[in-house]
Amino acid sequence: MPTSPGLSGWKRILPLALVALLAQLSQAKDLFGDLTRPIVLFLLNAVGVAAADSGAFLSIGRLEVPWSRDCAGLNLLIILLAVAVWVNRNESPGPAYWVRLALMIPAALVANIARIFTIIAYRHFLYPAIETPQLHYFFGLLWLVPFAILAMPKESRPRPALIFELLHTASVVALLSPMVDGPGGIGLSIAVVFNLAHCRLPGRVSVMRVAAFAAWLLAAAGIIWVGVESFWMPWLLVCPLLADPAWVLRPTGGLLILATHPMFALIPGGEAVTWIAIGLATWKMFHQVPQPVDSGIVEALHGSVVACMGAGILAFVLPFLSSSFAGEGSGKLLPPDWVEKKEIPGSGFQIQLPGQGDDVGLFWYMPSGRQRHHTLKICMKYRGIDLHPSGEDANVMTDGELWMREFFIQDGRLLDSHLDYVKSTLGPGKSPGVHLIFVAMKNSMGAKQFDATAQKLANQVSPRPAETR
Repeated sequence: MPTSPGLSGWKRILPLALVALLAQLSQAKDLFGDLTRPIVLFLLNAVGVAAADSGAFLSIGRLEVPWSRDCAGLNLLIILLAVAVWVNRNESPGPAYWVRLALMIPAALVANIARIFTIIAYRHFLYPAIETPQLHYFFGLLWLVPFAILAMPKESRPRPALIFELLHTASVVALLSPMVDGPGGIGLSIAVVFNLAHCRLPGRVSVMRVAAFAAWLLAAAGIIWVGVESFWMPWLLVCPLLADPAWVLRPTGGLLILATHPMFALIPGGEAVTWIAIGLATWKMFHQVPQPVDSGIVEALHGSVVACMGAGILAFVLPFLSSSFAGEGSGKLLPPDWVEKKEIPGSGFQIQLPGQGDDVGLFWYMPSGRQRHHTLKICMKYRGIDLHPSGEDANVMTDGELWMREFFIQDGRLLDSHLDYVKSTLGPGKSPGVHLIFVAMKNSMGAKQFDATAQKLANQVSPRPAETR
């Protein structure tokens, strides 16, 4: 008896909704910290490396490695669960299904400990540098994939084809995680999983797909050269070896691919268009007769197909590594010569202006290569500080003890919000500029007074175009 379109629609929509929900939860409060931290400290001390818990940091020799929510591991657990749900989306939820999901809990713990040791090794050998947010997530991806293979169901298709799809899914979900806090993050998350639903290695890899794949690789080189890293997500989702051409060329599919660009929601009406496209895609999922899944064996896993799959696996890590080897691009954006400055790890300076006083600190962060700056909340997350709005002033963030406020200097102009900064850096070849972060103790002044003081100091330090070099 054929399945009704309505029931089939529910069966197909639930995995999409669950993965989108898990992407949102990847930024939630972590519960793994009390378990992961002592294990890391025990293992470090067991191999003769002096390590101590310093609250927000792990003190490891000369290193102070911030302990953030990501280090504790809930983020990686949720990504692993999302990948496990996705690769099992066509399976009936029997005992084997739930066992595979349950295995993700110990797998996430082991993978996360391996990620922490990778970060420690990176900072040790490249001291005083810290990893970029993209590289931070790449370390998670590096250790996520071997454990995610545990979640793969048994299928008749060749194992290399399934692993190739798994690597693609893991790259997409890992890249999605830091985006969900941005503008239109919920709609973007749903758009991503709708596009993932139309990514599958077909039974026959045509010459046309191979040619499109070569053009896709050239597009990656263009993204790196021009420095428009915001295009990585839609680029991943249109991989010609996996993306269904009929979906990509369909108006709904095309709009949902555009909606995975993190700047799309900033275009007037962009977020509304995203939700309209999501509504249309959902309606079609419930009302169209399900098409048979291409379950054919991938033909000839050799020759051009194997070469393309190998190149594709290497390409999947480009969004996480490109900013690390793209070069400086626009040169170093140093503080003005007339300020007192002290270099700090992470391509930054602590600077002191004339008459600044000791109650407000000012930090000047240069870009990593040509990578555009993230929001203050995301930047601080990778330094072990979780921020939330102050509630007293819309411009001020707090971790409960500190006030923090951000500005940007881009092309000689002072910008007082990340939204204005994003608009200013749109387009190829734009300088990523400088991220200014002001800090004060919460008990030293009110949020509004801190905002006014930070604004005055930012106007003072903002250079003329000729001074930015």
